[in-house]
Amino acid sequence: MPANSQKKIIKFVTRGSKADEDTQFINQLPTGNPTLGSCIFTFNPLAEKYDWLVVIDDIANIIPHRIEKLNCPKENTILVTTEPSSITRYGRAFAKQFQYLITNQPEEILPHPNALRSQTGNVWFYGKSYNEIISMEVPKKDKIISTVCSSKQQGHTFHKMRFHFTQKLQDVFKEMDRFGKGYRWIERKADAIDRYKFHICIENHIGKHMWTEKLADTFLGYAVPIYCGCPNVYDYFPKDSIIQIDITEPEKAVEIIKKVISTEGEYERRLDAVVEARHRVIEKYNLFAMINEIVEKSPKNSNRKENKSIKIYNRRIMRLRYLPDLIRFFIFRITNLVKGL
Repeated sequence: MPANSQKKIIKFVTRGSKADEDTQFINQLPTGNPTLGSCIFTFNPLAEKYDWLVVIDDIANIIPHRIEKLNCPKENTILVTTEPSSITRYGRAFAKQFQYLITNQPEEILPHPNALRSQTGNVWFYGKSYNEIISMEVPKKDKIISTVCSSKQQGHTFHKMRFHFTQKLQDVFKEMDRFGKGYRWIERKADAIDRYKFHICIENHIGKHMWTEKLADTFLGYAVPIYCGCPNVYDYFPKDSIIQIDITEPEKAVEIIKKVISTEGEYERRLDAVVEARHRVIEKYNLFAMINEIVEKSPKNSNRKENKSIKIYNRRIMRLRYLPDLIRFFIFRITNLVKGL
């Protein structure tokens, strides 16, 4: 598909990108039409004709030697980080290969001159197509409360605390349905949300801007999230759309949940706020909308030429090339190992 003055071809790749362009991200674009605003997206990691390069977390493994030979101006490159600093360190040298950075990691850990410190538009796990999502009305809510929680118990993240808190909830709330690996199997996450008025979602990491698909998927299913995570979440969503709890104070959290699910009309009272939050997830915080905004606001680059001598290396290569990042990475790994003991 040739580029034109109206639309820009965006090469969008993840570490696991495949040549057949199969990607879960496709559900965040109109079905059968990977276009949004000024952007036409291609998910082929081997594509050579593109105007912009967007990399999610790392260079695709399928790319020879894990090195991207840039076929667009360096000024037209974006790195998106989706993992919190408790799970992954991307490396300063790796990030500086890109003109723009979308990240929820703090500046002291991942500095960058053109960083958008924000939620990062994590891929939805909801399981329905974009067209199904935007045409969907509020489903019949004939159940009260659910959660999706696996049996993971890593000590350096919130996994372990989340697991034990969920175990406690199962003892207290017999009406709560629990889904996830090791528990009730679901074909798609929508099956754990659509029929329920309230959905408990707990992030793996507590930090500013650190809300993920756990929250987005809940809104997509028109459920009210009972939420533990991002401390500035109300910067993104209406206050009535979310019920916050703190699982480090489990007894207090349980009392909040008891009050919520026993209050007649509580879901209906919050529904308008949930509808607005859902709209923002689809139209504003969708990663493709965020990318389109950067592309449309970027300086005109008609005089810029792609420099095929420019190469973008994957994270591992850049750590080996830049000793300070390698040292910081080893310290990070050792610290996490100690926390997990």
